[in-house]
Amino acid sequence: MDIGKKLAEYRLAAGLTQREAAGMIHVSRQCLGNWETGHREPRIGDVVLLCQLYGISLDQLLEV
Repeated sequence: MDIGKKLAEYRLAAGLTQREAAGMIHVSRQCLGNWETGHREPRIGDVVLLCQLYGISLDQLLEV
């Protein structure tokens, strides 16, 4: 599974909309949507912020 699909799953599990999650890490909803669909890759700093927001470790997100 790619990182975008995992980001979307963890966001949904956290009960957040794309708009809510994006606002909490100070990016646009479109930007977050592009990460989740695989159209763009997030920067490592943004990945770390998302992991903190979703309450997961970086290892959990990057597990294959």
